[in-house]
Amino acid sequence: MWKAVSDDSQYARPALEEIMRRYWLPLYSSARRRGLSNQDAEDATQEFLGGMIDGKLLDSADPAKGRFRTYLLSAWKKFLIDQYRKQSSQRRGGQAVTYALDFQSGEKHWRALESREPDPDRVFMRSWASSLLEEVGDRLCADYARRNRQAMFEALQPWLTRSPSAAQYAELCNRLNSSASAVKVALHRLRTRYGTLLREVVSETVDDPSDIDREINELLELLTC
Repeated sequence: MWKAVSDDSQYARPALEEIMRRYWLPLYSSARRRGLSNQDAEDATQEFLGGMIDGKLLDSADPAKGRFRTYLLSAWKKFLIDQYRKQSSQRRGGQAVTYALDFQSGEKHWRALESREPDPDRVFMRSWASSLLEEVGDRLCADYARRNRQAMFEALQPWLTRSPSAAQYAELCNRLNSSASAVKVALHRLRTRYGTLLREVVSETVDDPSDIDREINELLELLTC
């Protein structure tokens, strides 16, 4: 991901779209925790993303200096202090390009975090972790849909991270018209596929494959603490 930022790279646009999709919500949420209004946080996020698209913010990204999310958080904090807070009143309404981001859902996401996390940096990291897991879930759903197994996914998805009781297993068997053993196998496969996709998504956020396990552990820790 670090290398796909130059304008002449055939991979530049997908990489930037990927960065925007994964990180706009953490950026917005941390800005809200830092005291920006929802409108100012929205404007700041749009402008910061514009800087990434223009290459102004990512040119100095160096994979040897650490993980991308850490770099991005540092750049975001500097942007808010050095640029946005000083000039927000001048920039309102003057932005030429905006990106199609669902800030209404972003505000709901922030409200859910607001009472639980006072630290802006941890808001960014926790929001990043939840966004990443949501992406894994979306890929898992799409994977089952491609194989015409959407009904199976919808029935088993609530039990992805917890075990159903005997009565709930019986209900699943009736719903899927399958035996108990078949349902257990299907649930095991769902969890295995989820684990595979989790590693796949996390691998796209690190440069060294040896960091994948550590990154997953940190991701889960952020969501459970």
